[in-house]
Amino acid sequence: MKIGFCAKLDRIGEVAAAGFDYIEPQVAAAAAWTEEEFEKYLDAVKNAPIPAPSFNVLFPGEIALLGPEADEQVISRYLHGAFDRVKKLGGKVVVFGSGRCRKRPETVPYGDAFRRLIEITRLIGEIAAQYGLTIVIEPLNRGETNMINSVAEGACLAAAANHPNVKLLADYYHVAVEGHAPEDLARVGGIAHCHIATLKGRRAPLEAEEGFKTLFAAMKQTNYDGLISVEGGIDDLGRDGPACVRLLKTLWEEA
Repeated sequence: MKIGFCAKLDRIGEVAAAGFDYIEPQVAAAAAWTEEEFEKYLDAVKNAPIPAPSFNVLFPGEIALLGPEADEQVISRYLHGAFDRVKKLGGKVVVFGSGRCRKRPETVPYGDAFRRLIEITRLIGEIAAQYGLTIVIEPLNRGETNMINSVAEGACLAAAANHPNVKLLADYYHVAVEGHAPEDLARVGGIAHCHIATLKGRRAPLEAEEGFKTLFAAMKQTNYDGLISVEGGIDDLGRDGPACVRLLKTLWEEA
């Protein structure tokens, strides 16, 4: 099992030195770089000892996906530019979290918002396919968004979008905050990517939590062969990173 760490791309050397197998940077950050900055980061990735196979934070906060402010042309134009860079940087998986962007305006009925989100998700999948990328829907807790707050809802959105390049992610922190059962992963047919952090404080795991074992067991039940990205705070990456990697790989083997 490969364990990665979510961080800015300029920390790829630190992440590698800490023992992680890969880095997971942000799409929105890559999309905002100047051409000069992009070339610099492209060289950094090419010369780094670890790759950047997955990216998160698909959209910047100012792009609305639902409601009257949503503009499909703006969305499409952004995605083409962003996905082109992600592909060149070696990305394969892109996390569709972006809770602020997909938040349902209070004036929009839930059913209308969900139907629109299906259309947007399918559009994202169609554009991602042109760049050889897989999109994974990230269910987020209700403190971050009011649309898609559980693995089950994420699975329903993926099924409704009905696109081969649209799949599902499970984030242990969000699952735990919402009080959902990690076993749901098996019930909905599995996931294609995983984020993990402690429930308390949303930290990089340094000690085992019972929920980690349950999550990993459910993932193994569905023959999971994707990646596991640590998305949590860490005090000292060089000191605590190796312990985090050892813990998660041990828990995976024992699950």
